Amino acid sequence: MKKASLRFDRQFVIGAIDGRMKGSFVEHLGRCLYDGLYEPTHPTADAQGFRGDVKKLIRELGVSCIRYPGGNFVSGYHWRDGVGPRAQRPARPNLAWNTIETNQVGVDEFAALCRELGVELLMACNLGTGTPEEAGELVEYCRTEGGTSLSELRKANGTEKPHDIHVWCLGNEMDGAWQIGTLNAEDYAKKARETAKIIRWLDPKAELIACGTCTNEQGHVTYGDWDRTVLEAAYQEIDYLSLHRYYNYHTDKQLFYPMTEDFSDIPFFFSDLDHFIDTIVHACDFVKGKLRTNKQVNISFDEWGVVAKTGALPGGVKQEYTSAVYTQLDAVIYGGIICTLLNHADRVKIACQSLLVNEGGMITTVPGGPAYRQSTFWPFRDFAHLATGVSLRAVGDVPSVQTNHYGPQPTLITSASYDEAAGRLCVMLANCDLEEDCEVTLRLTDFGPLPAPVRHELYTEDWRVTNTCCEPDAVMPRLAEAPAWRDGALTFTVKKHSWNTLVFTLNP
Repeated sequence: MKKASLRFDRQFVIGAIDGRMKGSFVEHLGRCLYDGLYEPTHPTADAQGFRGDVKKLIRELGVSCIRYPGGNFVSGYHWRDGVGPRAQRPARPNLAWNTIETNQVGVDEFAALCRELGVELLMACNLGTGTPEEAGELVEYCRTEGGTSLSELRKANGTEKPHDIHVWCLGNEMDGAWQIGTLNAEDYAKKARETAKIIRWLDPKAELIACGTCTNEQGHVTYGDWDRTVLEAAYQEIDYLSLHRYYNYHTDKQLFYPMTEDFSDIPFFFSDLDHFIDTIVHACDFVKGKLRTNKQVNISFDEWGVVAKTGALPGGVKQEYTSAVYTQLDAVIYGGIICTLLNHADRVKIACQSLLVNEGGMITTVPGGPAYRQSTFWPFRDFAHLATGVSLRAVGDVPSVQTNHYGPQPTLITSASYDEAAGRLCVMLANCDLEEDCEVTLRLTDFGPLPAPVRHELYTEDWRVTNTCCEPDAVMPRLAEAPAWRDGALTFTVKKHSWNTLVFTLNP
């Protein structure tokens, strides 16, 4: 059995954990929105057509914010199509995903849903076929109290008070060849800068997210240079730079760039994500220094996830949309990504898992039937409810495994959060080794006397196990035996391909 030695200290603070790190993403894509979250003929549907059983699961999941309405979709979307009487809304081609957009859900309905759920709405603007003026008109419609044409239109459409939207995404993946209205860095930076000016004139307290490079995958040639160029041109106008990354170990599931990764390379994913974040943070700080400004631009990692075998193919490809099927192993990868994001909590302040329902979703729906949790639901739920306060840095030694393409890589991915006000310390561990358990010796210093933790474990012997409509609880966490303190340390076994949480209640 492999062995690991870890230590977390109350003083080893990385940064404050922003509540917006527990975000998700809803796009007009496949069955994510229509026949997923929105199904007006479903027995549990509310007056607006949103499924009550899905809303219940979203509350359980603990999502803090939702990015909407895209994604690739937003680069061809005109928001006016989705407001006003539903019977009068036009049906349009959804060019991003080669479907028909009925516009039965728009900003008014989705903002009302978010208010009901207690979830913050992060609204994306169309900077593909759209213009800075159109983005400003959307902000006027949503945020102006009254007295203007568009604010009065919002009232006439049934929403008296301004929508509670404070964060605006300035386009989506505008450096991607698959994007409608792809731009080079210079042209995007100019368009984003002018859009930002209009938005801030309408809402001085708005927070703005500019498009960073949309992936660091091999073959994406704009990586790095795009970020520097955009930052140099628009640094003072923005608050966050957006990053996206999806990890894929299905060698038969190609997207845009030829992949080499296989099952053996899964431990590399987290090193890669570390490097990606570090690179773009350094780009932000390089430009900060070059401009001699005190302003700090942070990271919005507003699309992250694991590619499922059923995953959609971008670029207007005609396809049949179903729902994601995730394994026990996918849940472990989710946990590793979550730990990695927490280990960058000083600069990653927004993060949105992609997507919320069906397509890439943590929640799966059957049209007319039940909704159930995917395996990936569980590590996100732990993250959303337990990771509060500050993130702590680990020191120690963890085991590694030889990968086929990236040499030796760590197999135990860890993070910890400490919330003094809540009286809670939480340690999270993802063991992405497919073959070996790991004996962990854990030391926790400067927290005062600690009781035995409450420990939960997400594990199935066969990592291929999935939740299904017939067996919705095949992958779910269970209460594990709590390790006892001995000589100031806890020693316990973390099983192969498992996700684990240890929660300590702190003494006053």
